[in-house]
Amino acid sequence: MIEIRHVTKHFDSITALNDVTFTIPKGRIFGLLGTNGAGKSTLLRAMAGILSCDEGELLIDGEACYDNPKVKESFFYLPDDPYYFPNASMEVMTDFYRRQYKGMSAEAVGYMAERLELDTRRPLRTFSKGMKRQAFLIMALCANTDYLLCDEVFDGLDPVVTEVMKKLFLREMEEQSRTVVVAAHKLKDLEEFCQDIAILHKGGMLLAGDMRRRAGEIYKLQCVFDGEMHEKAQEYLNVCLDVVRFRQEGYFTTLIVRGEKEKILEQIQRENPVFCREVPMTLQEIFLAEMEGNGYDVSKVFQ
Repeated sequence: MIEIRHVTKHFDSITALNDVTFTIPKGRIFGLLGTNGAGKSTLLRAMAGILSCDEGELLIDGEACYDNPKVKESFFYLPDDPYYFPNASMEVMTDFYRRQYKGMSAEAVGYMAERLELDTRRPLRTFSKGMKRQAFLIMALCANTDYLLCDEVFDGLDPVVTEVMKKLFLREMEEQSRTVVVAAHKLKDLEEFCQDIAILHKGGMLLAGDMRRRAGEIYKLQCVFDGEMHEKAQEYLNVCLDVVRFRQEGYFTTLIVRGEKEKILEQIQRENPVFCREVPMTLQEIFLAEMEGNGYDVSKVFQ
C-alpha cells in the first residue's frame, strides 16, 4: 500500500504539491489524472524516492520512500523519457536492471520482446518513440517488483501501440498481484483499465478513489416534456433537484442529478413527462459532474 499523507513540495517560489493526501491500495491499477503542470510527475518522483517531501510523508508498505534502498527494490519507476546508456540495447539495460532487481527475468524480456517484434540486441537509440516505450515497459514488467510507477507511458503513441501496452498491463495484473500507478493528462488513457483515479490540479488533489462507485450518488436521466414544462424545465427542476448538468436537444432533455434515485424520479414524475428513463453514465461524465460540483472547469483533461 502507498500512503501519501499531507505531502507538500516546493521548487523555489513554485508549489508543485500542496497538502496532497490519499491512499493507493495494494493490487490495484491506480491512475493519476491532471493537466500538464498539475504535479503528477513530481508526485511520482516522490513515490520513487527521487525527491524528498518538504512537508508530510510518503510511505510504501509503511516505510519512507526517500533515501531507502530497501523500499526502492520493491518498485520500478518508469519516467516519461527513460534513461539508457549510449548504444545500449534491451539486453544491456536488462543486465543493468538485474543488479537492482533480483527478480528481473532476462528470459521473460526476450520472450515478450519477440512477441512484439523488438530486437533485444538492437541499440535503443535506433528505436522509434513507440518502440522505446514498449521496450522499457517490457523491462519494467519483467523486473517483477511489487509496484510499478509509470509517467505518461501512452503520451504521443498511435492507437495500435497504446492498445498493446494496455493489454500488457492488464495481463500482468491478472497473472501477478502487483500495484500499478499510471500518470496521464488524458482521461481516455486511463478509463479503460484503471480501477481508481486521483485528480491533481495545480499541485492539489481534488478527488481520489473508485469513480464508478461514486456514480451511485449521481444519475443521468433522459426525459421528454411537453408544453410549458418543456420551455421551463431547467427553471423548475433546478428549484427542486440538485441538477449538476442540464442539456436540451430538440424534444430531449438530458439531466445529470445528484441525490437519492427514488426521490429524483418521484420529483420528475410530478412534472408529467411524456418519457423518462435512466441511462448509463460514462466515466468522463462522472468526472465532469464531480468536478463541476466542486467548482472546477477541467474540460482540458478530457481532450
